[in-house]
Amino acid sequence: MRIRLALLLALLTSAAMAHDETPCTDQPEAKWQPFSAAVKKAEDQGNSVKNAEVHHKCYEVRGKSKDGKRYEWILNPITLEPRDAKK
Repeated sequence: MRIRLALLLALLTSAAMAHDETPCTDQPEAKWQPFSAAVKKAEDQGNSVKNAEVHHKCYEVRGKSKDGKRYEWILNPITLEPRDAKK
């Protein structure tokens, strides 16, 4: 029982750490680039877009890359640059 509980806690902790919920910007939405520009950026690179949303003041775009692999981009809505992995 203790081993299962330890494994469950380890999985939950790693899942929570995998998705950073820190906002990408503190700028007001009036200064953001259009949401459609984030989707277009993904498509222009040959990716298909399955889902896109605004989450924690970031643009999140998910789908399949041109080589068929799943991807998730977390973009700064001001610059449309990917979020720094350490943020």
